[in-house]
Amino acid sequence: MNPRILQICPHDTPPFDNVCARFIEAADLLDATVTTVYLGAAAAEPHNFADYLHAADLSNTTRLRGQLDAYAQQRWDLVICHRYRAYWSVARTRLARNPCVVLAHEFGFFERWQRRLKRRLFAPGFQFAGVSQPVADELAAHVGHALVLPNVVNIERSQAALLSRAQARTHLGLSEQDFVVGVVGRLHYKKRPQLAADAFAEFKAEVPHARLVFVGEGASAELAAHQDVHITGFLPQAAQYMRAFDVLLHTARVESFGLVVLEALLAGVPVACAPLVGPGYVMGPLGCYADADSPAGFSRALLQASQLDREAFAAQAETRVRQYFSVTALAEALGPLLQTQAA
Repeated sequence: MNPRILQICPHDTPPFDNVCARFIEAADLLDATVTTVYLGAAAAEPHNFADYLHAADLSNTTRLRGQLDAYAQQRWDLVICHRYRAYWSVARTRLARNPCVVLAHEFGFFERWQRRLKRRLFAPGFQFAGVSQPVADELAAHVGHALVLPNVVNIERSQAALLSRAQARTHLGLSEQDFVVGVVGRLHYKKRPQLAADAFAEFKAEVPHARLVFVGEGASAELAAHQDVHITGFLPQAAQYMRAFDVLLHTARVESFGLVVLEALLAGVPVACAPLVGPGYVMGPLGCYADADSPAGFSRALLQASQLDREAFAAQAETRVRQYFSVTALAEALGPLLQTQAA
């Protein structure tokens, strides 16, 4: 009989819709079947691969446990809990009698002492995993050992969705002659968009035909005042425009993984970023890292990225994605969990 996996996630807002879909694909490579449950309502069109509990209040754990009772009456070879809310909704229920792994998508999972105490009292048998080695290392400091179940991409499907350089630039209203620096993500203070604009201003002194393009929503009045800065606002499926950029600039202060960095790798776009543990885990030796947390430091990283051999970089980047961040790589990480249960 094929192994049965239950994965539970608080909601299906991006990127968690894609995260859960990739687990289904990885399980399929292992001849396992997956039932996916989202605790909340659908963010947009419901996914046909998932069940929705439509919980209005995700903080009401007692009610969530009652809604999960139908799944608790079944036997599962593995229960995957994405994020803390799913984990604590499963703890202290019959679902916890199954092998369970909790996947942390961010740092600070056990930062609160109450969470550490609850784990020891009510869920000591759970395994824990992080989406990157740095997250797993932080978890291991609290639980003794943690696995890595990385964020991954469906390489063939993602590459097929990519627009060509010319198509992407036409859609974004960009000239073929410009050197385009892209910033993808919400214009949030944690992403430090002002630092990106200041770094670009210094870089433009070296590359006069450069333009900076922000793809994301958020406060933008001050950014728009910079010369040659273009702001698209929110774009659905923003990753498909990645080839419009000559370089991706990533100035986030803290990052547990760096999904947009992974998307840039797959598109063959060099990345200038801070030497953060998350993006560094994704990029490895292929990243162009700022040597100082300042506009000048990021400007130098941009200059380094702009001088790379794009064809050679793209080949190395695809090799890295296939080895570490493909659906096959996730299946290889997931397989031992099912084999352990079979044994």
